[in-house]
Amino acid sequence: MHEPNEVLQTLTGRGTVSAEGCGTVRVRYRVVVERRDSTVTAHGSLHGSHAGLRPIWLTPDSTLRLKTGRALAISITDLVGDTAEFESTGPVGPL
Repeated sequence: MHEPNEVLQTLTGRGTVSAEGCGTVRVRYRVVVERRDSTVTAHGSLHGSHAGLRPIWLTPDSTLRLKTGRALAISITDLVGDTAEFESTGPVGPL
């Protein structure tokens, strides 16, 4: 039987997202941190300027900087209007 994911933390706030070769974009974020099997992952949504988020969406690796100053390696998986969805691409430590 498949065990459900365990939500460890949900974070909201204002931060920035950036990628190599792209400008930095100010965003509002919602991050859900959860345990899947023995791995801690994160996913969530970003709200910001479509014009700013589009080049980052086309780049596979980007960084979300939270209001606490912590950074999370992400990849934007979908962009509709000013709303983007993302998944973490690296280890998720304390946020």
